Amino acid sequence: MRLADDNRGRVPFALVGVLLLVGSSTFAASLASPDTGVVDRSTDVAMERVDAETTAALRVAVREAARAAARDPVTTPANSAVGRTLGPNETFHNYLRLRIALAARDALSGVEHRRGTTTARATLPPLSAGLGAAVRNVSVSSENEGRALTVAVSNVSLVATHEDRVVATRTVTRRVTVAVPVLALHARTTDYQRRLNESPVYAPGLTRRTTAGLLAITQARALGQYAGAPIENVLGNRHVELSTNAGVLAAQRASFGRVDPDAERGVRAATLRTGLTDLLSPVAGGSTTEKLVSATPSPNPRPTPTTMPTGTLTVGVNETADDAFLAFLRGTDDSSDTALDSVIHTGYTPRVTVVSDILDENEGHRPAPEAPDSSDVSWSLAAEDVDSDVSVVDRGTAAPPSVGVGARAFETTTRQVVVRHTVTRTWRAANRSSRTTTAQWTDRYRVRVAVVGSLRSLPGPDRAVEPLFERGGALSGPNLEAVARLARDELAARGGADTVARQAVTGDADYDPARVETDRPSALRAWMYADVAALRERVRNVSVEVAAQDTATGHANTAATLAATLRDQRAELVDAPATYDGVADRVRVAARAAYLDTVLARLDERAAEAAGRNDRLQDALASRGVNATATRDRLSSRTTADTRELSNSSAAFVPDGDPAYLSLSGVDGQAIDGVADDATYTPLAARNTNLFTLPYGDLADAVVGGVFGPGGEVSLRTAGRALVAADRTLAVQSDSTLRRRSNELRKEVENSLAPVRETAASTVERETDLTHAESEDAVAAGLAHWDGVGQRAVAASNDSLATAIATEADLNGKMARDRVATALRVELRETTTASRVRVSEAAVNGTATRTRSLVRELGREAASRGADRLTSHALNGTLGAVPAGLPLSPTMSPWVATTNLWVVEAHGAYARFTVSAGDGAVPTTYVRDGSVVRLDVDGDGIREVIGSNERIGFELRTVVVAAVPPGGNGVGDIDGDAFEASEAWSGSAPGPRCDTPTGRCPRE
Repeated sequence: MRLADDNRGRVPFALVGVLLLVGSSTFAASLASPDTGVVDRSTDVAMERVDAETTAALRVAVREAARAAARDPVTTPANSAVGRTLGPNETFHNYLRLRIALAARDALSGVEHRRGTTTARATLPPLSAGLGAAVRNVSVSSENEGRALTVAVSNVSLVATHEDRVVATRTVTRRVTVAVPVLALHARTTDYQRRLNESPVYAPGLTRRTTAGLLAITQARALGQYAGAPIENVLGNRHVELSTNAGVLAAQRASFGRVDPDAERGVRAATLRTGLTDLLSPVAGGSTTEKLVSATPSPNPRPTPTTMPTGTLTVGVNETADDAFLAFLRGTDDSSDTALDSVIHTGYTPRVTVVSDILDENEGHRPAPEAPDSSDVSWSLAAEDVDSDVSVVDRGTAAPPSVGVGARAFETTTRQVVVRHTVTRTWRAANRSSRTTTAQWTDRYRVRVAVVGSLRSLPGPDRAVEPLFERGGALSGPNLEAVARLARDELAARGGADTVARQAVTGDADYDPARVETDRPSALRAWMYADVAALRERVRNVSVEVAAQDTATGHANTAATLAATLRDQRAELVDAPATYDGVADRVRVAARAAYLDTVLARLDERAAEAAGRNDRLQDALASRGVNATATRDRLSSRTTADTRELSNSSAAFVPDGDPAYLSLSGVDGQAIDGVADDATYTPLAARNTNLFTLPYGDLADAVVGGVFGPGGEVSLRTAGRALVAADRTLAVQSDSTLRRRSNELRKEVENSLAPVRETAASTVERETDLTHAESEDAVAAGLAHWDGVGQRAVAASNDSLATAIATEADLNGKMARDRVATALRVELRETTTASRVRVSEAAVNGTATRTRSLVRELGREAASRGADRLTSHALNGTLGAVPAGLPLSPTMSPWVATTNLWVVEAHGAYARFTVSAGDGAVPTTYVRDGSVVRLDVDGDGIREVIGSNERIGFELRTVVVAAVPPGGNGVGDIDGDAFEASEAWSGSAPGPRCDTPTGRCPRE
């Protein structure tokens, strides 16, 4: 069917046209009416606007909250619910988050946007959820190298309502960054606080820097006092104040990158004031010094030391060289030979040994037993006897036997020894009859006989000796040329070569060596003496460097160190040639080696004694609360630049302390922030204790008692120094008390000098050809070199008297003069430190104390009158002559040093300490003033106590040592006051305080 013919389902065309017309009209109408069917977007717009306003409000809230937290920080939480929220560890960080959370809540309470009938608001969870939740909604971190703070606030709800119906909600976290370096300010200040209280052993900090400064000051003043400068108080609290403030500046620079300018000026002024006080106070009164200090301009600041100036001592073998030399010359009590004589005797008494050896042998055959020839009798061997006949035939010379270095064979010859043997055998039959039979055989031997001359062992290295058995070499001596003759004599004494050869074969030879005497050069002993004496002076100057802190804390054993050094240098000191130039050269080197062995033995003995002394010293320090090992470790720490800088070093942090300079004296409250204007604030308290203030006291006796015996007595040298000081003072100022005390001391010193005179006279008589009367005259002439008993006691103790007596003995020959001088040095040193010549400690200390007091009076009087000449005369060699400190080993050579220790303590705190930041950041000041912090955390209008901040302060305790070489007047505070405490060091809690009954400081 065609499509045109099919009428099924057809729609009239006209109807289609009507439908198209109606549809187009409707579409055109819709285009002409735009308001018809529009969607309402007011909710979206309101939400976007409130979101933006929320971020802006949070930025302002964070900035102000951070600045407020810096102005009034919390470092110690209160004992409350809020305090527990802040916690003990991240207290400030949690406090800052709490501040921000509360500020954000207040800021968001006013954030609202209306759009038509739609309202959008921003909210945070209600506080009923707890403060912990509010704090957890806030996170903080530093940005831009600490110059900015980034805060993220979580759980911010954006809510839109329409006709009281919520039409949209959204929970967001908003992050803002503000240029407030509050975290960096807190971190830097916390780091500063840590450095102020850092352990000096483990890290740089205030205590280590302060110790370095005090060591530099103390060691310098100690050496000045040792040299005779009129220094009464080696270490005073003024030095503690200055060094502490210098250490505070170093800690500021390490933590903040800069220092408080006012504090720096204060340290400069204090440096000048302290320096002038040290310079002028011995010769001028306090008011005079103060006027001069006030009139002097401020100097440049003293550079901070980069290493701990503990100082070292050079300790030499010194007197031990003499002790060993005299023992080398004298020998020991159990031997009649001296070491020198023994070396010479051994070197020139070689061994002569007759030796023999069988070069060849031809033994005959011993016939077997043969019974008698008999067919009717049975024989058995009953006995056998051998008879030998020995004959010796000279076979001329032979090659000498091999011998070792330093030996030679003499009288070498050979012999033929023939031994004819006859054996007689006895046979017995059963019927008791007997018969004998004989048989013969012959043994032949070629025997070499020689006499070997050889050197005996001596100290020193084994070397070849050329020439040896002939004249020549050093001193053109005979060497061992006599051995050839002595060898013939020894061989003859043994019966000659025939007998020796016969004994070699028969087994009866005696090979024990004989020691034979040989001639020596006439100049040998003097030559060797001079050589060992020169070595003695070289050994005397062998020294080691010892750290002062090791010596003063009982950790240095210089005798052991010197012994180890000498052992290392022994080969160099012995100086043996590759080949000895004759026997004289060999014994010379042997004497050097033997002398060194004697020195080492003496040092080893003293090392054991020093170990005991060190133990006593450490025990004595422990009794005063000083741990010797910890002190040594602390003083050994270096003060190199602190590398523990915080990373945000480019930020500008300016510290400002009130008061800027922490002084031992009070500061007017009107001049500083943090305390009331009508109060006086003392920011620093200090105390220093000198452990060894008198020549000997209870503490010193505990150390030296094991050597000197019971306490209560001092050495003759110390007593002599005290008497000299008293006599010099009385020469310019009459004083009945000092006169009486010095006369009593003079009697004791005179009594102690009597054994010294006896020892000196006996030594001269023993070591010379002088009679006893002549020896006493020499001693008297030597003592006459000094006027006064005190000066003679000092001279007897420092080798001066020994030299004077040796000169007065008027001996001929350099060796004789050297020997008596050495013997006198050793004997007088032993006598002047013996218990029988010690002097009453009470007499010495009484005289010394009055001398000090009188000298101070003289100084003040002279200063007030401007009498410079009188002052100079009174103080020159007087005040400095009063002994002080702990002499280590004055009875044992080597005398190591004189040492002293000071225990230093200081407590300090700022009334108010601030750190400000700028340099592109929002101006912010971080404040630590010890105030209580209040904050309304629940919105009830009442500010609750949530915690407090601590003042920036510190407590330090350190030990300072000083050590000076042996001799002199030692080192220590000689003003009679071992304990020096500042005004604020009192009560049960010494430290910074205000002048109120409780010591607490009222707020501004």
